Amino acid sequence: MKQINRKNIAVTALSLAFAAVISACGVKQTDSSAATPDAAQVKNSGKLHTLYFKDSSKSEKVVAAFLNSASGESEEVEMTRCGEDEDSYTFSCEGDVKKYNVASFDCDGKQTRKVAFNPCVSGWYKSKNGFIPYTEGKETNYLPHFDQVTLDCNGYDKKIFFWTPDDYDPHSDEKYATIYVLDGQGEVNLNDPDRRPDGCEYIPDQVGSMTQTTGYKAIVVAVSTYGNMNDIKRDDELIPDIGEYETVGDVGASKRVGGDFARFMAETLVPYVQQHYNVYTDALHTSVTGASLGGLETFYITLEYPELFGTAGVQSPSFWLYKDEVWRDYLSKKDFTNHTPFLYLYTGPEGGDTDPDVTQMYNRLIEMGYPSDRTVLHFNENGGHHPNFWCSYFSEYLSAMVYQSVEPLQSKQTL
Repeated sequence: MKQINRKNIAVTALSLAFAAVISACGVKQTDSSAATPDAAQVKNSGKLHTLYFKDSSKSEKVVAAFLNSASGESEEVEMTRCGEDEDSYTFSCEGDVKKYNVASFDCDGKQTRKVAFNPCVSGWYKSKNGFIPYTEGKETNYLPHFDQVTLDCNGYDKKIFFWTPDDYDPHSDEKYATIYVLDGQGEVNLNDPDRRPDGCEYIPDQVGSMTQTTGYKAIVVAVSTYGNMNDIKRDDELIPDIGEYETVGDVGASKRVGGDFARFMAETLVPYVQQHYNVYTDALHTSVTGASLGGLETFYITLEYPELFGTAGVQSPSFWLYKDEVWRDYLSKKDFTNHTPFLYLYTGPEGGDTDPDVTQMYNRLIEMGYPSDRTVLHFNENGGHHPNFWCSYFSEYLSAMVYQSVEPLQSKQTL
């Protein structure tokens, strides 16, 4: 498979019906899914943003290295110690969120892994429990509370977990956005409720960090795709049937009922949440995210129901299951005249993650007329197919959801 140059994204003529539909209407948006959230709801994202770093090793000197992952532009800033407790020192500095989207920390000469830097990040904590999101002034909640319900999903039980902020008020005039998370069992340890699951993405912590830094409030709806009845498994639910597909290992036995699962999300789960929780009902404030097969199904759900989901967090998606001609045939039948969700695509390199297929999908979308200001690609050259990486960049998807853009990436990917 030919590798695509990520630095010089090629655009071909808008020749398919999909492109004709988009270009004919001048990419005019007639619904709220393409709008930017009201200024009264979200704090203004200025150029400089304060980043905190909590260090359990109590380093004497910490230097933050900021990076634009698309252009390679970087800058180092020495951090100032601004607090300490029995277990750690806390450092802070300012960085340019219009220019950089990645940060790492040099702690007395020892480098941490790269993580997201954007207006939705308060900070990061190098703790004894790993490298995790951190909200300045708050303790990390290692056991966040999730309410649980069981809904009928195409004839079998589906476990749904709900996280709401501590100050959630079901009767307030102020409503909340909704974040639907596929593979939601990854946030809730079904086997040991007294212990945070290994490899989770710390989504409640990241949403809390987002709220503190931006004022944007949201609840999390974690959808389990594990241990279903009627012999329907994760590989069945998270693979849609859009044409002939590639088979690898157990995936080759998939029933490919992703279409049924998408209908459950749109026709059962979303109405249930909007009836029982104090949330917005428009697409702008309703988003869905998932990784791996969950990323594939996230992409599919969003394109099938763009009037419901205004933002998609498509992390390391398994686009490789379908060849180029299948994807083109599927996309050519879509009409985004009135509803154009913001698509955030993330992947690591071939061999360690799901590229080049994700880069190819990004190029394919642009070639077929999907508005370039409604999609963005983050290619992490050091990324792998593991929750640690998805955790590290989950807040970038949150930033895409809040601001409907990822400025450092889009400024380098403008065609």
